Amino acid sequence: MTAFNIEALSEVIAACEATAVEASDAFSRAFDQKIQLKLGEGGPLSTDSDLTDWKVGGLAIVLNVESEAALVLISQVSGVLPEWYASPDPTGESKLATLGQELGMTLLPEEFMAMEFQVQAVDDLAAACENGTPGDSPAKLSLQLEIDGTPHEALMVWPLTSPSSVFQAVTDTPTLAAAEADQAQAEPAAASSPSAPQPSPMPTAARPRISSYKELPSFSRSLLQIEVPIRVILAAKKMKVNDIVNIGVGTIIQFDKSCEDTLDVEIGHQKIAEGEAVKIGDKFGVRVTSITMPEERYIALKARKRVR
Repeated sequence: MTAFNIEALSEVIAACEATAVEASDAFSRAFDQKIQLKLGEGGPLSTDSDLTDWKVGGLAIVLNVESEAALVLISQVSGVLPEWYASPDPTGESKLATLGQELGMTLLPEEFMAMEFQVQAVDDLAAACENGTPGDSPAKLSLQLEIDGTPHEALMVWPLTSPSSVFQAVTDTPTLAAAEADQAQAEPAAASSPSAPQPSPMPTAARPRISSYKELPSFSRSLLQIEVPIRVILAAKKMKVNDIVNIGVGTIIQFDKSCEDTLDVEIGHQKIAEGEAVKIGDKFGVRVTSITMPEERYIALKARKRVR
């Protein structure tokens, strides 16, 4: 088996060339502009020289391949990233998550396909790469993201042996305990000056959003490890038993559903979303277009009659 380092360069290039259209569409949807992916030069990675121009902020995309990972760097000065990328709202977070998922299936060959990913803004792309600890014989590949014919460079490097450390330089959000400590220090100072106007009560600090799987409590992590079946329903219909037993090789079953209609996504026989079929390389996938809210059922309460 080919090692996931410079030995896999030709295979990574072949995978990128085969799925360039799909990867271009993924970048375009995430960054809200038409982007065309073209490949630049690839070769061995030198952390001393190749990362010099990447000591800037931008977007880091970690594509986990078992215990190692590939890292895609996109600079904020490239003109590719949208203004909201550093502080995305829920819609933006969904776009970035989808981008990471699609790049994991398009930029890497099938034997190294990434099934887990992380996408986050960082203050120093070069430091993020060094935090991830490039492994033996690391490789790089320049990704040219063209907008209106103008190329903007992104960089993919691999392998990183400590992918979980890529984002460790990101400044943590002040915690509720720290905010309460600051407030406690301010209160004695205010009490020592009776004539001083009393400050308005400090609003309660919002608890920091959990940004890592490891920040969850152990029972939550256990629940997330439960495997549940996910199904994509092409179409469904009811048939008489007599018609079903007559089904054989070559039988064509006609459905009322149009080929342009959306597909239903079910988890545990519960419909959760609708989507459209997409091709990712030589694989079949579904792009979710809408989320289905759970059905609400109301049961009328009736007063019991007293029996005398």
